[in-house]
Amino acid sequence: MQSLWNVAAWVVTHDFCPWANAWCYWVKKPIAILAVAFVAAIACAVFVNPVALISGVAILGVIGLGYGWPAVSIRGLTAQLRFHERRVSAGESVRASVSVRNVWPWPVWGICLTGDFGTEAAIALARVAGWSVADFSWEFVPTCRGEYPRTPVRLVTAFPFGLREASCEVVVERPLIVWPDIVPLGTLLDAAETRPADDTFAAQRVGDSGDMAGTRPFRNGDSLRRVHWAQTARTGAMVVCERESPVLAAVRVVFDSDPAVHDGDGTTGTLEWSIRIAASVCSAYHRHNARVECCFGHETIPVAPGPEGRRYFLDRLARFQPCRHEAKDCQHEHAAHVCRRIHHRDCGVFQITITTAGGTVSRTEHRHVHGDQLWIVLDPQHREDRHTMDPMILPGRVIRLAWGSDPRESFCQAWRSICRAG
Repeated sequence: MQSLWNVAAWVVTHDFCPWANAWCYWVKKPIAILAVAFVAAIACAVFVNPVALISGVAILGVIGLGYGWPAVSIRGLTAQLRFHERRVSAGESVRASVSVRNVWPWPVWGICLTGDFGTEAAIALARVAGWSVADFSWEFVPTCRGEYPRTPVRLVTAFPFGLREASCEVVVERPLIVWPDIVPLGTLLDAAETRPADDTFAAQRVGDSGDMAGTRPFRNGDSLRRVHWAQTARTGAMVVCERESPVLAAVRVVFDSDPAVHDGDGTTGTLEWSIRIAASVCSAYHRHNARVECCFGHETIPVAPGPEGRRYFLDRLARFQPCRHEAKDCQHEHAAHVCRRIHHRDCGVFQITITTAGGTVSRTEHRHVHGDQLWIVLDPQHREDRHTMDPMILPGRVIRLAWGSDPRESFCQAWRSICRAG
């Protein structure tokens, strides 16, 4: 029974006449039906009754109106698009508005905005009265980082019959910069995991480095390395040590930007999640006044102190586009630049490397790095037959993320675990 069902499905879905597809696609257009009706009306007028010529003229008028009216209407329209915010994070809502000016004395219907706003759907607009300016607003929620709109925006109309689309370019007042979605990290690695950028410590600020400044009760998220066991045994409650804060600590975050080692596309791909994790880690250390630099592909971005430094860093991440050249040429160019960059950098700094199961094999981003590292390996498809690598081969500790439907929660749990374990 199953075999008969498969045969029937094949017969129904198989294309027996692929050469006829071009004709079938043409017949689907409305102009094809109108053209056939016009020819039939003329034939009836010639061979049956001349009154049928009225139908032919009416059909010809419909064709002329359907092709001419959109072109005439669009010539009287100008539009300007504006986002009410300059920067937002992915998933946040921002108000967008478009102002359409109509210089014709008659109203214009059936207009819409087309462009890459993160979705393929066009934005339909209402009627624009004659000799007026109409403003339209809507809530725009970008789902992925980037600079929006990604493609030129056009104002399109096909009124009244949809036979032809006419369009004009929309002026964008300023593009919208969408930052990567930041995962809030409440805990950071303990003092033993990071490297101070200098030997100067501030006794007035409590942190994770330097001499012991005092003790306090244990709080959820503290590393076990900071437990003061003598005081814990004496009081019967967990007590941890507080240390001086370094004036400047240093950490480097590297993520694999080679598309060849990543899986998936769009917001669910491992490349986008690598960027989100890198942005989250850099933001967390930057918030604690650390000296942070982020390395990826052909770029090394030092995150300057203060809000301006963080804004510049996230803007660069938002605008980053992976290499789209031939895969083999891209890999060679990618690896050559990384090698030159790493040889001129201080390799003693603590590094957090974000890669994939495939990236642990190629290791183009980090093969020349020595010293302590923390590895975050993304493997969303649980593939054990491909790119398999023993975590013990990697220098340093490893977080392996093989998530299901919620990668954010998986990363947060894994990060909390490794920070608390110390």
